[in-house]
Amino acid sequence: MPRANISPIMLQKLKNWYGKTLDLNNDGLVTWPDFEAAVENLVPKQETEKNSRLLILRKRVEQHFQKYFWDLCAVGDANKDGNIDLDEWLDVMDDIVGQLKTSFTFPEWYEGLHKALFRSNEFMDDRNISKDEFCNMLTAWNIEDDKAEKAYDFMTNGGKVHMDYNLFSEMMKKFMTIDEKGHPINMGLDG
Repeated sequence: MPRANISPIMLQKLKNWYGKTLDLNNDGLVTWPDFEAAVENLVPKQETEKNSRLLILRKRVEQHFQKYFWDLCAVGDANKDGNIDLDEWLDVMDDIVGQLKTSFTFPEWYEGLHKALFRSNEFMDDRNISKDEFCNMLTAWNIEDDKAEKAYDFMTNGGKVHMDYNLFSEMMKKFMTIDEKGHPINMGLDG
């Protein structure tokens, strides 16, 4: 199905993003167990047994991910089967990319996912994500460490700018709007 806002380069990035960050069990569907696996990748249950702060963080991430999953199903589950397949997800992304192109804003329900991701990686409580925290998050999803580092360095001007939530959100917006093959913001997902 043609999507008016997604170029061939963007299509490749989004397909790879779907496979690496959403469909974690590679069954072709995004289901709640995929999100449970993502929570485990970000905040392992074993670690929460040693650290009450991580237990609270894990609960918060679970709550945010659950809200995002149900919001995603409400917006994108065209056949109402309780799952999101790749085509349904790409249709949602086409709408989101279209909104980004006109207003450079995410829909509020989608912004919640990025807030949850940011909070799950901001372990030092300094309202910034360090390069190590950023790379750890992405390598948990099998994105190559050097590609994650390049994206971080691009956005932070080589570490000169702190990655607060606003910069993190801007990075996600650029990921979905920059259509240049090989750009650092693509994190190697365009090939």
